[in-house]
Amino acid sequence: MKGKKERKNASQAVVISERVPKEITDILKNDHAEHVKEYTEQEDHPGRKNIYILLSRTGTVPSKVIRFLKPMPYAHASIAFDENLSEMYSFARKRVHYPFYCGLIDEDIDKGVFGRKKTTKCLVLRLPVTAEEYSRVHDTVESFKADRRKYGYNYLGVFAARVHISIERKYNYFCTQFVDKVLQMSGINLFGKKSGLVTPEDYRKSDKLEHIYEGLLVNYRNWLSAFSLPAEEKTLRKSEKKEMRAQRRLLRIRQKEQQKHHKEQQRELRDQQRSIRTELRDQQLDQQMELIEQQRAEQHSLIREQVRELREKQKEIDRKQLERQQEREYLAPPSEKKDDSATAL
Repeated sequence: MKGKKERKNASQAVVISERVPKEITDILKNDHAEHVKEYTEQEDHPGRKNIYILLSRTGTVPSKVIRFLKPMPYAHASIAFDENLSEMYSFARKRVHYPFYCGLIDEDIDKGVFGRKKTTKCLVLRLPVTAEEYSRVHDTVESFKADRRKYGYNYLGVFAARVHISIERKYNYFCTQFVDKVLQMSGINLFGKKSGLVTPEDYRKSDKLEHIYEGLLVNYRNWLSAFSLPAEEKTLRKSEKKEMRAQRRLLRIRQKEQQKHHKEQQRELRDQQRSIRTELRDQQLDQQMELIEQQRAEQHSLIREQVRELREKQKEIDRKQLERQQEREYLAPPSEKKDDSATAL
C-alpha cells in the first residue's frame, strides 16, 4: 500500500505543467549526485531494460472522434525502445494529409502529425523489463515490420471497444491494441484482458508503468536533456542561459532605443513635410494674389481706356451739338433776330 501511495503521489507531481518521475523529484529535494548517477545510468544496468509507451493527444479529427466515443485525456499510443523516442512504432496514418490511410508506421516526434501539431500533449510512460523481455518485444515488432504492407487499421475495433466488444483480426490493429498485442506476444501481460479492449486510459492508470513526463511533446527532449546532463554542463548551460537572457535584455533595450529614434525621425519628417506643405501653400497663395492683382490692374487699365473713349465721344457729341446750334442761329430770318434784340431791350 505504501508503494502504491508513493507511485500515485509521484504521478501527480507537476513541475511547470510537466510530470516528472519520483527519482527526479528526489534529486530536486535532496540534490545528491549519486541519485543523478543512478538515474542516468539506469539504462546501462546489465539486468534491466526499459520500454517506453507514449500517450498523445494531437487535436486532429480522428483524435477528437476517439475522445468523443470515450472521453479520456489521450487518444493515441505508441511503443518506443529508448527514452529519446527515436525508435517508436504505432498504427496511425501513413500520410499526414490522409487521416484514413493508416497502418503500421515508424513514428517521429519531429515529423508527420507530431511535427505539424506543435501543441500535441503527451504522457511518457516507462515499463521496466528484463533484457530477455526487451529482446522479445523488439523481435516481435520486427516481425510486424517484415510484413507491414499486409497490415491495416482496425476501424471497426475502435467503435466496438466503445461497447466493450473486442474485434481482433490478424492484420488489422488500432494503436493501443497494437502496443498491448506486442507486449502480450512477448510474454508481458499488463491488463489481463483482450488487446481489443485496451484504451489509452488503461495505460495511464496502470501501476506497472512509471510516469516519466507529461506536457507538450515538443518540449520532451529538451526536458530529458536537462536531467541527463552532468553537473558541469548544467552549470555551463545555466551560465549560457544567463548570458542569453542578458543579451536579449540588451537587445530589447537597443530595440526600444531604435524605436524611439525611429519615432523621432518620423516626427521630424512629419514636421518637415508640414513646413514644406505650408511653404507650398504660401507660395500658391502668393502666386494667386499676384495673378489677382495683375487681373485687377488689367481691369483698371481697361476701365480707364473705356472712360477715356467715353469722354472723347461725349466731347465729340458736345462739339456736334454746338455746331448745329450755331448753324441754326446763322440760318435764322432777320425778323426773328430783331425780335430777339427787342426782347433783349
